[in-house]
Amino acid sequence: MNTTELEKIAKEAEEWGDKLKELYNTDEKINKLYRGIDIWFSPIIENPEIMFLGINPGAGYYKTHDNTLVNRIEPREKPEYVTENYILQRDWKYVFGDKENCLNRSDLLEKSVKSNFCYFATENTKDMEKLFTQMSGKFGASPYKLCGDWTRRMIKEINPKILICEGKKAFDLLCRWSFPNEFKEDERVRSVGRGHIGSIKVIQVTRTFSTLRDAGEIVKQIKKSL
Repeated sequence: MNTTELEKIAKEAEEWGDKLKELYNTDEKINKLYRGIDIWFSPIIENPEIMFLGINPGAGYYKTHDNTLVNRIEPREKPEYVTENYILQRDWKYVFGDKENCLNRSDLLEKSVKSNFCYFATENTKDMEKLFTQMSGKFGASPYKLCGDWTRRMIKEINPKILICEGKKAFDLLCRWSFPNEFKEDERVRSVGRGHIGSIKVIQVTRTFSTLRDAGEIVKQIKKSL
């Protein structure tokens, strides 16, 4: 793994974060949308069995720290899905947990990698899209292209065996902006899809208000990919 490449990605993203932070203090629209930058939600592990990819960070830090912009560039000491307690974390803990019809592989969750397609925190996905519109207008940037490039480079360096896309939106962004025309679908059962990008197996799950749908099928598709 080329850690220099990951450091370069973080530096590029942080530079954009600095631009947004400056506007946050002067521009009303950016002030209503931008909540900081947060890249890693786990340690950086080379060739992990599991990597999770969400859409973008939420505003949890901002709300619990007196409206302070998050600025976390460094990886976590432990995966957030092991240390924190919220709906999606509990769902994944159940899927990987030691119960009947579950994976019984909590060790995989403890050694997983987690990041997002977009590193810029917002209240919700709609606000992320509005932020991207503002970035395009004010900087002449293509945020989807920027994030797609960072995500592609990050995934290539991490090189997970299984990449789990947390929701259809995250999956669509990955396919359109990071690996256009490279995803090949192998199977789809209800709301869960399984395919591959080169040697990386990709599982697309569906979320409804942060809750995973078809947990039993997610277990089956992960088992098939391990």
